[in-house]
Amino acid sequence: MSNEVLILIGVTSVFALLFIMIKGKVHPFLALGIVSIAVALSTGIPMADVIPTLVKGMGGTLGSVALIVGLGAMLGKIIEKSNGADVLAGWLLDKFGEKNAPFALGATGFIFGIPVFVDVGFLVLLPIIFSVARRIGGNMLTYALPIGLSMLMVHVVLPPHPGIVAGSQLLNADIGLVLGVGLAVALPTFLVGQVFIPFFTKRHFVEIPTSTDLLQYQKQLSQNASGLPKFATVLSMIAFPLVLIMSGTITATTLPKENIIRQIFSMVGSSPFALLLAVCLSSYVLGFRRGWNKEKVEEILNSALAPIAGIILITGAGGMFGKVLDASGVGKALSDVLSSTGLHVLALGFILSALLRAAQGSATVATITTTTILAPMITSAGYDGIHIALITSAVGAGSMTLSHVNDSLFWVWTKFFGISVSQGLKTWSILTTIYGCIAFGLVSLIWVVV
Repeated sequence: MSNEVLILIGVTSVFALLFIMIKGKVHPFLALGIVSIAVALSTGIPMADVIPTLVKGMGGTLGSVALIVGLGAMLGKIIEKSNGADVLAGWLLDKFGEKNAPFALGATGFIFGIPVFVDVGFLVLLPIIFSVARRIGGNMLTYALPIGLSMLMVHVVLPPHPGIVAGSQLLNADIGLVLGVGLAVALPTFLVGQVFIPFFTKRHFVEIPTSTDLLQYQKQLSQNASGLPKFATVLSMIAFPLVLIMSGTITATTLPKENIIRQIFSMVGSSPFALLLAVCLSSYVLGFRRGWNKEKVEEILNSALAPIAGIILITGAGGMFGKVLDASGVGKALSDVLSSTGLHVLALGFILSALLRAAQGSATVATITTTTILAPMITSAGYDGIHIALITSAVGAGSMTLSHVNDSLFWVWTKFFGISVSQGLKTWSILTTIYGCIAFGLVSLIWVVV
């Protein structure tokens, strides 16, 4: 089968995937499975090999992704239930003052968003956002935009979030390098992005809503303030696995293979092991030591897994789709053509991810689909570790952009704060694109330097 025909099948499969998900309202897991089977049959893969190919693709992807995402969710749930988010917000407000409250909220979202999925973390932080907004007054957008944007920024470029983890797996990127690049990109993007927010809050005003339930929540929280964990404790629980993962990467690149320290960190610094240690440590420090019994810890850890089941299935289905594209030759044909366009691989990853994000709404699906398409091209080009990590981050930056009405987070953000669809499109949608472009610019700059 010629490259032209294979590419036509590949392009058609992507459009079909988007159509099924957007127009047909079919769950991404089912849509990816249906399209994967269609591609396999249309490209001539024997019927007896179709299901084994799908199983191999899904199993290969979930081998590490399920561990990282599952353990990351557990860590985030422990921090959430211990009121760690309240501690972070309170400390930052005390240090920065009411005048800089929007920055303090954004910083809270940035830190708390590292181990916690954006949708969950955002809902957990809602009472804090409302409390700060009512205390100071003014424009609701002033408080809602910084924290929402900072959490989404972290979500798209930093492990253990599912999109970037799956993308790293599909491109065979080192998670430690992806984490390092992600931090180098996310933090400056958050800081620079703060400059743009006032341009939008000056032009759009949203009243601060009132809620008896939220006020009661804050009253109860203040009464129990003596039982809250310390800021340094919460921060150390978040930083602990990140330090281990980065240490594993650093020792692997600076020490010889026979060095005992490198051998230790090759296990301790692996993402699943680091997160496992963090879950055990946080269970004790934030749980047992503060009066939780075994039943409560078990209940909290169990509750962390149910919301991520769909995410894990979608992630595995993305790997399944990628395996079919590879086995059928579509990936190689597409790689050959993309290589001949002259478009730089960073720009290609960013643009493709942004378009997929705009088309179907999910940053996770956009990242997985884009890295699936790029994988054969990157393999044949022979890029090294740091460059693959930068490509992965560029794809993540693209998935930050163009959040609009087909994005669930857009609706969560607008509805909870009483923001109209028009105001959301004129503020949130534009700013997510600005943030994504800033992140891509930083990735490109790092590429030039290294």
